[in-house]
Amino acid sequence: MTPRERMRKALSREEPDRVPIDFGQDFHNGIHECAYARLLDHLGLQAHGEFRIYDLMQRLVRVDDRVLDRFEVDTRYIMANPSEHFSLRVEPDGSFEDEWGIYRKRCGHFCENVRPPLASANRQEIIRHRFPDPTDPSRFRGLRERAQALYRDTGYALMAGQAASLFYLSSELIGFERYMLEAASDLPLIEVLADKVLEWMCEFTRRYLAGIGDCVEAWWMGDDWGMQTGPIVRPAFFRKVFKPRYARLLDVVRSSSRAKICLHTCGATRWILPDLIDLGVDAVHPLQATAEGNGDPDLLKREFGGRIAFYSNIANTTVLPNGTPEEVRAEAARKIRALAPGGGYVFSAGHNIQADVPPENILALFDTAREVGRYPIAANCPGPLSARRAAPSPGCPV
Repeated sequence: MTPRERMRKALSREEPDRVPIDFGQDFHNGIHECAYARLLDHLGLQAHGEFRIYDLMQRLVRVDDRVLDRFEVDTRYIMANPSEHFSLRVEPDGSFEDEWGIYRKRCGHFCENVRPPLASANRQEIIRHRFPDPTDPSRFRGLRERAQALYRDTGYALMAGQAASLFYLSSELIGFERYMLEAASDLPLIEVLADKVLEWMCEFTRRYLAGIGDCVEAWWMGDDWGMQTGPIVRPAFFRKVFKPRYARLLDVVRSSSRAKICLHTCGATRWILPDLIDLGVDAVHPLQATAEGNGDPDLLKREFGGRIAFYSNIANTTVLPNGTPEEVRAEAARKIRALAPGGGYVFSAGHNIQADVPPENILALFDTAREVGRYPIAANCPGPLSARRAAPSPGCPV
């Protein structure tokens, strides 16, 4: 079975020959530059020139095809280009202002939003504010040719999409603290902002998919709807303000492609799964294992497995950085055996692999996915799990 066929079956909640693996190329399943440097060294590989950082905020690096092949990764991503009409200036410490006017200051391993462009804007100022041009042809130049070549010449599952969708981008534009206060005190302002972002996203998505929609297996959206302990907003707020706007955006995706729709949302997600299913979302990621409601994969599979596919559920803030390779193997095997039977499961690292994850644990994670993830998979069955102790990892200077 080809990777494309494998992913297509998994996202359709059918059993392929093995669980598909996604890693190293997008905004949700990537790897931090520090972890990647140690991984290359551990594998005895020399980098081909300087690292290509494709996400300056999260410091995610494009993973070499040699590593993707080593882990038998099933995906390749067709990402939109940066606009040729915006000149990005990165400061010596890594801080930068993006094309939305958001200034992100380097803070340790990441860059944080410290100057939102609409921090004090009223409704009329938000309406008049000029967003980047979603129709800029340079964003989509060459994508169709690349997608067609990969589709024709390889069997990879081609993926596309955006890091941020409606809620996250809206909150970044006015600042998260103000966003939450306005959500309680001035809902019309939030709706004006949401509509403006939705209009941009619909136009961008329509043009993005115009050239590649017949080649991609999945389209990514990204919004964080959960905290560790529960919803980040009242569920009624999501259903009133964002659920109908999601429906409009998803209609654009469906009318422009045959892609399955994958939603990334950190934190507690069990509360929102019925809404996502109602909207026709095909897969949810990352099912953050340490967040409220996500800790029992057997329960998630029983309640929702027949209606939505699951991406990951790996404990990537606890076991992955701090466990031994044996513990990482046990975590990966546990999630595969709970979520994969019957289909509807894609394996990844449980969001981006962070700077403190040892290379031994990364190998243990993906090697276990290949060993244990071959169908037929029975819940709680024993599987071939070799293991070795993790050696201490050197720190990564910032």
